[in-house]
Amino acid sequence: MSVEVSGKLTFRDMIGDVGGLPIPRQRFANVAWIRLLLGLPATMLPTQIFMRSQLPSAWAPEWASHALDVHLVALLLYIPANLALYWLSRNTSQSKRSTLRTLNHFSILCELVTTQAFLVAQGNLDNYAVTYLVVLVVLYRALFKYRTAVLTLCAGTALFVVCSLIEVAGLIPSAPLFPYAIEHPILASPILWSMVIYSTPLSMLIAFCITNYAVNQTARLHDYMTRSVLQRYLPPALVERAARGELRLDALPERREVTVMFTDIVGFTALSERLGPVAVGSLINTLLGEIADIALAHGATVDKFIGDCVMVVFGAPEPCAPEEQVARSIKLALAIQQKVTELGSEYQLQARTGLNTGDVVVGNFGSISRSDYTVLGPTVNVAARLEAKSLPGRILIGPHSASLLGDSWPLETTGPIRLKGVSDPVEAFFVGEEAPESA
Repeated sequence: MSVEVSGKLTFRDMIGDVGGLPIPRQRFANVAWIRLLLGLPATMLPTQIFMRSQLPSAWAPEWASHALDVHLVALLLYIPANLALYWLSRNTSQSKRSTLRTLNHFSILCELVTTQAFLVAQGNLDNYAVTYLVVLVVLYRALFKYRTAVLTLCAGTALFVVCSLIEVAGLIPSAPLFPYAIEHPILASPILWSMVIYSTPLSMLIAFCITNYAVNQTARLHDYMTRSVLQRYLPPALVERAARGELRLDALPERREVTVMFTDIVGFTALSERLGPVAVGSLINTLLGEIADIALAHGATVDKFIGDCVMVVFGAPEPCAPEEQVARSIKLALAIQQKVTELGSEYQLQARTGLNTGDVVVGNFGSISRSDYTVLGPTVNVAARLEAKSLPGRILIGPHSASLLGDSWPLETTGPIRLKGVSDPVEAFFVGEEAPESA
């Protein structure tokens, strides 16, 4: 997958959506908490109290009262919506994200309505509160998905333009809380009030485009790092977690039963001396690339490449039943051997395989500057030694793998064999080339 990360200003990055960053559930909780503890007591409640205090001296108290009532209703709906948003995002892991998005969108509409009610009460065309509309557009494009920002932009623009035109037409009083506002020169000139009505939505659109461009560029970089970089070094399941923002590289390693398989290309070392480094590099890159693709297709995790040998794991990071691990390993080994024979037919290359099942420790090992996701333990060492004892075109498995395989494949015992670095003899088994029809 190729992802372009460029500083070039493009229309698509300014207006469109290239795929946003993952939005963790915790962000909904944080936003709800900030609204309740900061936005509500610092802006919305003081605004309601201030406007109520102006009613006795208002020029048109009935219109001012209507604006205040709309403000109050939106405020009263805003509080339980954010309490529910906070509780669901923190305490109910099974709640659907669509519910969280609905509550969040409703809260945004309440913010837009309360802002517009204040604008109506103090005048749409000469009110500093229009800056809140711009701030809301920027805020919600930076924090949430593209659609949330578009909703904020469209709803905020529609409310402002409609209420401003109604005010200019004289259908509602101009700034009922302030009697002198009815004679404001902006209302006397079509050029002036049309410029104000035009400039506010334009400012909101410009703010949206700039923020959207920055978010899209960040999203492209995030996608490049997760899809084009991490997928070369981490299993697909971990890459998906990284794309969702859920991957913890500092998580402690865990114990798990897995099947470890080593496959080596026989005769490649001698061949490399004849071909030279450039030809060898091209050939090994093709072979290992094909092997990796086959392994992923069989649900395996490619742990690492060791020269012309590949180590794959079944059962980590995605869990898999031990019996299924061994069955998949055998099928994968046969597929790899066939592919190596096909691609290396000119050089008569073959693959040999060793695999073993048992408990390992799996996780990220290393330091902050360099670490690998891998499995460690005696099970891995035995699998590597079995591969070294195997024969070209054959699969040699450990005793536990053989017991898990059962009667699904024919097995040939080797008897107890000595493996380098293993204290006790290990009884290994060669796997037949085809499974019985009953399997």
